[in-house]
Amino acid sequence: MYLALGIVFLIVNIGIVAAIVYIMARSGKKSGELISKKNLFFLAPSLALIYFMYLTAAVFNGEELTFLYCFNLISTSLDAFKFKAAISLISPICKAYPLFYADMILAYFVTAATTALSVASFFSQRIRNYFKVKRLLRRGCDVVVGDSADAIKYVNNNRNCILLDAYVSSSRYGDLLKSNVPVLRARLPANATAKKLSRSEHDLIVFRDGKVVYTKIIDDFAQLKQKGIDALLHLEATHNEMKFIKEKFISQTDVKVGACISCFSKYELIARKFVTDHPITKYIPRFFYNGNYSLKSDKDVNVVFVGFGKFNYPLFRMCATQFQFATEIDGELQPKLVNYYVLDNKDTSLHNEFFSRIQYEFGEDFKRCDFEKPANICNLHTEKTDINSVDAKKLFKSLVNKDSFTYFIVSLSDDLEDASYAETIKRLLDDQTNYHIFVRARNNGGEQLKVQDGFITYFGKEKQIYSHECIVNDDLTALAQTINLMYSNISEGCDNRELMREKWFGLPLIQQQSNLYHALNYSFKLNMLGFGMVKRAEGNEAITEEQFNKRYVNSGKSNGYSEYSFFFKTESSNVLAFIEHSRWNALYILNDYRQMRKADMKAVDGKVVHKNEALKQHACLTTYQGLNGLVKFKYALLKPNANLDKLDSNDEFLKGLATIYAYDYMDLDRLYKEITALGYDIVDNLSD
Repeated sequence: MYLALGIVFLIVNIGIVAAIVYIMARSGKKSGELISKKNLFFLAPSLALIYFMYLTAAVFNGEELTFLYCFNLISTSLDAFKFKAAISLISPICKAYPLFYADMILAYFVTAATTALSVASFFSQRIRNYFKVKRLLRRGCDVVVGDSADAIKYVNNNRNCILLDAYVSSSRYGDLLKSNVPVLRARLPANATAKKLSRSEHDLIVFRDGKVVYTKIIDDFAQLKQKGIDALLHLEATHNEMKFIKEKFISQTDVKVGACISCFSKYELIARKFVTDHPITKYIPRFFYNGNYSLKSDKDVNVVFVGFGKFNYPLFRMCATQFQFATEIDGELQPKLVNYYVLDNKDTSLHNEFFSRIQYEFGEDFKRCDFEKPANICNLHTEKTDINSVDAKKLFKSLVNKDSFTYFIVSLSDDLEDASYAETIKRLLDDQTNYHIFVRARNNGGEQLKVQDGFITYFGKEKQIYSHECIVNDDLTALAQTINLMYSNISEGCDNRELMREKWFGLPLIQQQSNLYHALNYSFKLNMLGFGMVKRAEGNEAITEEQFNKRYVNSGKSNGYSEYSFFFKTESSNVLAFIEHSRWNALYILNDYRQMRKADMKAVDGKVVHKNEALKQHACLTTYQGLNGLVKFKYALLKPNANLDKLDSNDEFLKGLATIYAYDYMDLDRLYKEITALGYDIVDNLSD
């Protein structure tokens, strides 16, 4: 009988072990958690197994099984979970039947494992979080400061990332751990936190909805840097807030600390990606262009914003500064303004500082100019209207014809409404082809709208924005920082990240934006020439620099721009430089700059200062041809006795002043090398 019971106990032992392994494997496959509270269910069978084995041993020993004895045996059985064995009770039966010895060892193993798993099930999430955070910090992860909706989106979208917040409540902490969010509950400047961050380089990211006080986080960050921590701080801010933060907060820190602090805007990041991926020049029919890639004077380009919420605000600014064209009239290049139509049913959506700047303040600020008045940024038409009205649809239909290309941007309340309205516009335009519709599709609801659908393109998927590559390490900023070093003639420092950062963050915000939007405009210019830029990959039919130069015609670079008259030709390089100056004008005008007057410019030490960042004045805010007036004025200040009417275009002094023109050409000359150096290929789009 005892031998048979020994076999039964062995089978039960093996069964419990198998069940534990099965549940752990199943739990790990389903949720990724080997240890769960399901392990608690094995406490009862483990206790029952020990109890009946002890009871069997008691019978073998000849004990009298009274109620009190059996009840007391429960306490003895529970001692097994404290890792205590009843040796005197089980020794006789184990000597008589060695199988019982194996049964008891296995039973004790089961109780020990069950106890450990049960305890671990209460603390497993915290233990797992501790080791996960430790591993990520050692690897150099991103650290999102402040618990918020945007912070969680970022953490969930990036494996190499943790959330840092000292004020997370216990219940919230538990919820975050259940959601598999790595959390470090610690104060940023504390010594313990600094020690954890010292193991590698980190990017600290702060979102606006995290309710983090920016002055405090900047002070905390400065303390971290003083402790030798290798980190960068990225603060989310609107366009207007960026300037204030840079001039009032960051400027008060140590220069090296300030060089490690930057700002970003989620909506501007989406807008940047949009104008890079979908420059309007990619869609305009080729017959709209002259041979030098200027627009034909009888062709018009329109951009229509259907709805104007918080996303379209930065997108409008991006389009207005980036989409600048030239046309040729009587052998001279002239600006060809894009027509913008903004439709919304709310008054508040149609009033902002950009619209005011274009429709009113531009005229006031440039009433009196010593040099030629620059062209306005665009032709802007705003209208409060119901987008489903007859008038709105008549407008849309009138804007699309053989001599007019229209670029619609639809951004209403939700994805399906946007997609539905885009189909309405497409149906309205019937057999027309000179248009393209772009639809904001967040895809948060799982609709997964197609990226491309004939004349309709969906863009703006939010998940792409909450990424390290977009917020921290985007190619555009890297290119802009390289351009800045090249302008400063420090090309040998382009591999020195710290130098690039220091030079970059030492710039005024307007100069950062100028370099940034200059880099952003490469895609626009390339598509104007009939090229495109794509990430380098096998199978790309990349063009050579020689092929590029067949369309980028520049007769001035061969002699180092020594012929001043070159700047007023109409070659394709002149067209690109012309629109680059228009783009630069648009950026500075939207940032409230005015033209510096002649009376404010003085000759000092052989130079004429023609800008004042503090007063937002810049003499280059004139037409492309008007720069000639600035060059001649500088010449007269530095050489008062010169006859400006008889200047030789090869005059060395004149050529030195002509760098105002030459800068844009020299940068365009590097366009092919800069883009290919960043890991892109330039491909020919005209064959498509």
